[in-house]
Amino acid sequence: MSLLPDSVRVAVRGWLNCNQVLLRSPAGNVLVDSGYQSCADETLARLRDPAMLGAEPLAALVNTHCHSDHIGGNAAVARAYGCPITIPREEVPTIDDWSIQERWNHYVDQYAEPFAYQATIAAGEALRAAGREWEAHAAPGHDMEALVFFDPAERILISGDALWENGLGFVWAHEPPNPFVDAALSALDTIERLGPRVVIPGHGKPFADVAGALARARSRLAQFADDPRRTARHMMKVMFVFSMLHRGGIALSEADGYVARVPCYRDLDERFLGDGLEGLGVRLAEDLARAGAMRIDDGFARATMAR
Repeated sequence: MSLLPDSVRVAVRGWLNCNQVLLRSPAGNVLVDSGYQSCADETLARLRDPAMLGAEPLAALVNTHCHSDHIGGNAAVARAYGCPITIPREEVPTIDDWSIQERWNHYVDQYAEPFAYQATIAAGEALRAAGREWEAHAAPGHDMEALVFFDPAERILISGDALWENGLGFVWAHEPPNPFVDAALSALDTIERLGPRVVIPGHGKPFADVAGALARARSRLAQFADDPRRTARHMMKVMFVFSMLHRGGIALSEADGYVARVPCYRDLDERFLGDGLEGLGVRLAEDLARAGAMRIDDGFARATMAR
């Protein structure tokens, strides 16, 4: 038996691209989140699949938050369907001044195509889609301006990166007390209070064991709360494997030079680790290979996760 009604359809992607959630209705189809820029053609192809949108029009695109893997396809979707875009209201400064996005993307070696939005939504407001009202709730932590969308009638939660089945989006390293961990815990408390029957995460398949997911996410955050070194190392690994997904991998002989060119690695090392950059790229690739997130063949490291 499906966890979701037919009016709620999900294109499950990988880790470079967030999931696309399609909320279908005769009054207008609404898409939540658009994936990464380099995969925009695949995103459009998935939308054209009869299991998603088929040949029907798209009335609107809404974002849970404005990280590159959630907004990277916005411009392409808007061009293809002529639909307006709605973003979280607290994200407006980072989109109105696109140089903020550019600085962040340069900092972590990501990119996204600029786009124009036509509307905003804030916590406490609601989105009409799939024949029902979706409440917007603040979900800070991974992104301090993020929202989740909750349908109280069917108890369906679109959680973005606030909660996955086995974790959540990374939180920023910070000396304790870590405000990003505290914010993420607050978002988990909100989700628990809402009591969803099913969660559609930003990455991974929809799931019904919400209590288990919340426990796993809280356990993960507890590991980071008082250990900025651990948090910084985790951030480095997340950023590295994400970039290798969109780059297609890297020769081990080039890995150290790569991390030396991307500012986030030097910044995290200088602020929290003090280990220096020598050998860091190779260590990251080897650590990720031991964890199963990368594979090293003939001196070349590739991410193993789906894009």
